[in-house]
Amino acid sequence: MSKQDLGLPRRLALVVEPLPGEALLSWLNIMSAEHGGLTRPQTAQITGVLAGEGSLYPLAHGSALYHPHAAKVARIRAATALTESQVAEMFWHRYRGTVLHPLGSRWVDETTRHTLLKWWIDPNALRLCPRCVDISGGRWLLAWQLPWVFVCPTHRCYLVEACPTCGRAFTAHRTNPVLDAPHRTPLPNSTQWGQCSAPARELPTVPVQDNELLALQQRLWDALHAPAEQRPEPFGLFQDLWAMACLALFTAHPEHLDGADAVVREAFADYCRAHDGTAGRRFTSAELRGLPVPVHAAVIRTAARIVFGEDPLAAADAVAGLSRDPHSTAIVALRRAWHSSPLRFATRENTARIETVMDVAKYSGPGLAPSLKRRSPTAASATVLCER
Repeated sequence: MSKQDLGLPRRLALVVEPLPGEALLSWLNIMSAEHGGLTRPQTAQITGVLAGEGSLYPLAHGSALYHPHAAKVARIRAATALTESQVAEMFWHRYRGTVLHPLGSRWVDETTRHTLLKWWIDPNALRLCPRCVDISGGRWLLAWQLPWVFVCPTHRCYLVEACPTCGRAFTAHRTNPVLDAPHRTPLPNSTQWGQCSAPARELPTVPVQDNELLALQQRLWDALHAPAEQRPEPFGLFQDLWAMACLALFTAHPEHLDGADAVVREAFADYCRAHDGTAGRRFTSAELRGLPVPVHAAVIRTAARIVFGEDPLAAADAVAGLSRDPHSTAIVALRRAWHSSPLRFATRENTARIETVMDVAKYSGPGLAPSLKRRSPTAASATVLCER
């Protein structure tokens, strides 16, 4: 029985191996260029990413990018002779057990777009390290699409998320740094799209001088890419950081960023001014998933001081001001966000390390007192902090 009888594509004579950690869409871009400028959907069909002709919807809307189903992996391997691990690592499913729940959602055990969105990941967002893009010939890493990666550890620069020429944000589906014209942008006074002429590999970069942030980014990078057997409960680590990043986003101020680079402090100051109100900070779901790179760096840097500090509760108090104003409207806004999409998952499955912080934040607010259900020396001190 032939491969065609099995529905498998023909073995390609020219195959570019994916880089370690490369995104599937990035690999399709380089394969398209190597095969004479085929479109990305055409390349997805000949490489086995898509099954049959006319099935472009899964690629355009992303469902083909998330889970390495056995039949899909078999098709890709038959066409490219890549190893099973090379294929699987290009899909979002590779982050199960780190930034994605290790057991899947309650109703399905596969990785989907919905799975990513609820864990603070926008699968269409894209940030680039221009120097890496230049060296690799226009390819990008899947990790660059995560909110937990805001610095290139290799070149010690902030990732770039938008074109300085046209101002258009990079996206996974409309950006192709392999080409001289790297991304599509709306034409002036038109509903059609054109190509921006600014090469992604020549974009200016902002160097990172903040050693604390560099060390944090390296720590997160290692946690994301460590072999499964070497991961010390990484999902709990990222859950803790996510919850405390939300706390920082709603309650922190630029003065909490001592030692941070100016670009981070200024971006966070602008963001605070834009969202501060009499009833606390307000964010839409789209804004929460689309934070600018410097703002991501600011809130995760602040969160790390809480999660990795000797006394997480004291560190959180320094940011949220629970001892000074336990009835702050900022805490009320945070609690409301924690109970709504997409942040409602931030309060689940946190480790015991920040348990008292979560208790105090959850039960603070006008007319409320901290929970006394979990009595411990740390919890008792939390109660004292909020009753002063």
